[in-house]
Amino acid sequence: MTAGPSWALAREDAAYPAGLHDLDDAPPALFGAGSLNAVAGLEPSACVTIVGARRATPYGRGVAEELARDLAAAGLVVVSGMAYGIDSAAHRGAIAANGTTVAVLAGGPDVAYPPSARRLHREILSSGGAAVAEVEPGTTPVRWGFPARNRLMAALAAVTVVVEAAERSGTRHTADAAERLHRTVAVVPGPVTSPLSAGPNALLFDGAAPVRDAQDVLDLTLGVGVVSVRSLGPALEPDLAAALAALADGAATCDAVTARLGAAADRVAVALARLELLGYARADGAGRYARTGLRAPGEG
Repeated sequence: MTAGPSWALAREDAAYPAGLHDLDDAPPALFGAGSLNAVAGLEPSACVTIVGARRATPYGRGVAEELARDLAAAGLVVVSGMAYGIDSAAHRGAIAANGTTVAVLAGGPDVAYPPSARRLHREILSSGGAAVAEVEPGTTPVRWGFPARNRLMAALAAVTVVVEAAERSGTRHTADAAERLHRTVAVVPGPVTSPLSAGPNALLFDGAAPVRDAQDVLDLTLGVGVVSVRSLGPALEPDLAAALAALADGAATCDAVTARLGAAADRVAVALARLELLGYARADGAGRYARTGLRAPGEG
């Protein structure tokens, strides 16, 4: 259990989040820990829900964190479920942007689950965010609570973004709940060879909106061009532009980029390090690179 100020909003309360009223089985009360201001009077158009696989890839976690960071910086509240993988990455991205994030929990709002998420729970609350649940503080999560909380995540936000998920998963349940509520479902497409792309790609096939970066989500939530976060990085020298193009084409290691470009390995290593410093690429602990959403001058 994690300590923090607790509160409750009755369904009849004017501060009860507007989106929850769209549920046929809206909770009679929403229990919370942390900042009441993060939730009070919350409108779906002010929120985005980001969900996905627990056993996410470094790529998926990086994308979720970057999306959440940019969306929180643009003023949206980032909603997720504090699970391993994509959910945790989304919360951390919002916190990194000094934005607001809300965790929807299956147990009481003061009960961090999984237990390893206690630190993240504290960080969410201390950053001005909140944890909410439809069960009272102190309640230990039970199995039925997880699919039940998925509908709350879907209802709170105008857009639910799926980043990596198996075709049959809790993430798909959240997306289905969003569709039933006539909310927008958006997905980050993935390689067809990855099992974690099965969920997003199936939703995409069924008509979900594709997401390339935070700007796409903002356009879906607020309207095209209302808020812009799609920024340009500095101009790139030819060797950096070539290395970036190789990353975009799927070369994910220094060796792969070297082979793709037919360049000297030491020069490629320097180029990748510079791209990371400039914000065009990110590297994981295994030395694999992926490009970020930052665009170079002249790119579409």
